[in-house]
Amino acid sequence: MTWIALFLLFIVLAVMFARFGGEVLGIIAHIRPEYFALALACHIGVQLSWAIKYHLLVKRRVPGAYFPYVALANMYGNFVNITTPSGRVAGEPLRARAIAKRYHARFSTVFAATMMDKMTLTITQIVVLIPLSIYMTYEFDMPRIVEYFLGAFILFWTGVGIISYYLFKGMGEGRSRKIGGLIYRISKFILRGKYRDRGFFVEKVRSGIMEFKSSFKVLSRKPLFMLLDLILGISMYAFRFSAAYMFFLAVGHSQPFLTVSTVVMIAFLVGLMSQLPGMVGIAESSLTGLYLATGVPVSIALTVSILSQMNVYVFEIGLGYLSMIILNILSGKRGRSAS
Repeated sequence: MTWIALFLLFIVLAVMFARFGGEVLGIIAHIRPEYFALALACHIGVQLSWAIKYHLLVKRRVPGAYFPYVALANMYGNFVNITTPSGRVAGEPLRARAIAKRYHARFSTVFAATMMDKMTLTITQIVVLIPLSIYMTYEFDMPRIVEYFLGAFILFWTGVGIISYYLFKGMGEGRSRKIGGLIYRISKFILRGKYRDRGFFVEKVRSGIMEFKSSFKVLSRKPLFMLLDLILGISMYAFRFSAAYMFFLAVGHSQPFLTVSTVVMIAFLVGLMSQLPGMVGIAESSLTGLYLATGVPVSIALTVSILSQMNVYVFEIGLGYLSMIILNILSGKRGRSAS
């Protein structure tokens, strides 16, 4: 169904571009370079804010972690997330493994910090989404299905957070082994290699749960650190919103910043739920449709949507691929020096 939807969305985009392509190219030809440059700078701000946020979490568990390497590992993991249909989770073990190997740390320790980063990013999404949803409700008419979607997203992750809190609150060695045994019984038919051994699998689950609990304690015992983590997460989204806003200024169209922020956030969540690599097609279509719903002319909406996604592809896919190459080179040099 997702691929059928993608095919239909591509048809809609193709028809729209065939109808308004000349206007789009004309708008791009007269784009204001200063605002275009600011949009690029905002995309750099997205990557930098996220890298600092992730580094601060890793640094508390791996004191010797060096920021440039952690930033490269973060971009590499995001590259894998965005290019695979995995709900943006496939890259988490990879960025954790890259850091663990580099600094001779336990994988479970770094992975726990990585998942903590994922969890706090989800919290940030909810914190940002709630005021934007209120703004959307009172400022412009949005299709009812979008409002239901946002409400379901907020309720789902709030519920997950509450359940997780009570699950981990008093979590000890015994309970973590029971959870490992339960997961083993459910998944033993698909396990391969050494993970088919029940004792090995349960021990891995126990270690991961206790490391995650330890990471959570490190974070929760420092309220100011938690606040800083939240601020960096909000900064990441603020830069993402600002980039789209700068593209509107670049094409000479005035659009309220909060309206742009709401559209970008909703389109991001729709693309995330689509499970499509790179959110290709879904993101462009969602952005264009939502901008149209807020009163933006078709040619402007299409132009800004295309420019926004092209820069996402350049920074998240292009730089992510480059970071993967650099990490491979650094790993090779380290291996040769060790030998």
